[in-house]
Amino acid sequence: MSINCKIVTLFVTTVVLSACGGGGGSGTTSNTPDIITTTPPSTDSTTTATSSIQVKNQRDASKFLARSTYGPTKESINQLLAKETYDAWLNQQFLTAPTYHFPYVKQLAKQMCADKDDDGKLLVDTWEAVYARHQVWWETATGAEDQLRQRVALALSEILVISDSPGLGLSNFQYAVTSYYDVLVKHAFGNYRNLLTDVTLHPAMGDFLSMSRNQKANTEGTIRPDENYARELLQLFTIGVHELNLDGSEKLDANGATIPTYDQKTIEEFAKVFTGWNYSNLEWYEYLGHGDHTVPLVAVEKYHDISAKTLLNGAQSSANQTARQDLDFALDNIFQHQNIAPFISKQLIKRLVTSNPSPQYVERVAEKFNDNGEGIKGDLKAVVSAILLDDEALATNKPDSFGKLREPMLRMSHLWRVFDMQTSLKVGHYWESDKRCGEGNYRNYNFYSSLDWFAQITGQGPLQARSVFNFYKPSYSPSGILSENGLSAPEFQIINENTMVAGSNLYHQIIEEFSDSKPITPELEGYSKLNLSDVTDLAVDTEKLLDYLSLVLLDNNMSSSLRDILTDHLNAPDIYQEGREGQLQKAREAILLIISTPEYLIQK
Repeated sequence: MSINCKIVTLFVTTVVLSACGGGGGSGTTSNTPDIITTTPPSTDSTTTATSSIQVKNQRDASKFLARSTYGPTKESINQLLAKETYDAWLNQQFLTAPTYHFPYVKQLAKQMCADKDDDGKLLVDTWEAVYARHQVWWETATGAEDQLRQRVALALSEILVISDSPGLGLSNFQYAVTSYYDVLVKHAFGNYRNLLTDVTLHPAMGDFLSMSRNQKANTEGTIRPDENYARELLQLFTIGVHELNLDGSEKLDANGATIPTYDQKTIEEFAKVFTGWNYSNLEWYEYLGHGDHTVPLVAVEKYHDISAKTLLNGAQSSANQTARQDLDFALDNIFQHQNIAPFISKQLIKRLVTSNPSPQYVERVAEKFNDNGEGIKGDLKAVVSAILLDDEALATNKPDSFGKLREPMLRMSHLWRVFDMQTSLKVGHYWESDKRCGEGNYRNYNFYSSLDWFAQITGQGPLQARSVFNFYKPSYSPSGILSENGLSAPEFQIINENTMVAGSNLYHQIIEEFSDSKPITPELEGYSKLNLSDVTDLAVDTEKLLDYLSLVLLDNNMSSSLRDILTDHLNAPDIYQEGREGQLQKAREAILLIISTPEYLIQK
């Protein structure tokens, strides 16, 4: 059977079986740039993981790393096993300096000439920097040492959403988008209350949900406070629309109906709170493109509504408060709401571990959100530890409903990490034959389909959701057996004919055309390659090849039925030519077939 026929057969099977719930140190990239780090931010708590749960074997180590990093590698599996306990690994990650994206994006944008127009004029912040932002995101995700922090930042970015997708207002402010992501990196192990402040006052959020330059009502009735940020802050970022029990289930009134957490009047009151904030160093009506969108918004009191405001649970702010006093009061009011612990805890579990956590799992994590053991609420370090170390996450035998579909970004990042993606080199940038800008050589990820097209191909890219509701809603359930059984599968919301076929073709292209049987020596204007040297060596022996791929791709848990299918195909006579080229093709096909199966696509 030809490889193309085999792939189509397995890929169609993948979608069907996955929808039915079927399926099965930090490995750095050698060409990772000198990513800029800083000391851990002061917002991090001092809480440490203290469970002392033993890491039993390679399978358990691989599964744990699939939830806590951008993909397990042979090296990271062995490093976790050497730590002996999960909490030892977690504590090391908590102490690892954070890798911030913004400093390197500015550096790379200069080298890429993304900070100048066609006449060489310096640009403050523009869409051209998207190339640098994407490259830095992928390099950081796949190569940074602070894997857990970066993984949690991704999860937070799918809750506290901004997006630079076309038409949403941020495509021309790539430095702002990058700076916002660094806020999530900074607070990934900090306190959720502090995170809410920095998110609220970040210009990228101010642009995205129109809180910046939000004005109090005027006497003529032609201006009234914008409700956009107030609504999404409550609905999506903190408490949700219905009152919840601690286990995440909805509370019901005496008639069996759900109980709203707020009403339109509440939104209007919160909208008044978020008035009077402007970009730093700009006049109120000055063109916003002149401002620095990486610096927090500043208060302009004359545009702030100073009336008393009635917020959640009847709490009332005093009249004549400053914009900052009102903002702090409102965020405290939201943070003390009973919903925030189960609402955020459940979403983080869904992003890291499983789409359908049990109520007991949610409740245990929500309890940690409410009290980290030291009387502190909102400690994300304690919450993340509770999520990853919960009995339900670490159990050997799990129900069929346990697990989640791997996001496209996590599929690609795993390939990069396992097979050591290596970059090409580029010098400057030419817009005319006699003009060049840029400084020195810089790493450049060069494929036929560049990183900038990834979101269009797969339906997902870094900070590229199509709306504030993320790439997929947390409660999304595909029609069929999942919805009939009350199960959610959020990631399936972006699976359609286009993303399925285009995504399959992209992975085929990367593996088949942009890989080599040896480490590459980057050449100017060349192509990036996966380093398949190890698996090419192993391809002499099909059993050894599958043993290795089972470890790094399938948690050392390849089913006998899948192994039989792969063995029959890979050992079929007269398919591969003799020598190293034949071994390379055999390795490529084995990888591509495995990552197209339910056993890989469903993270268990």
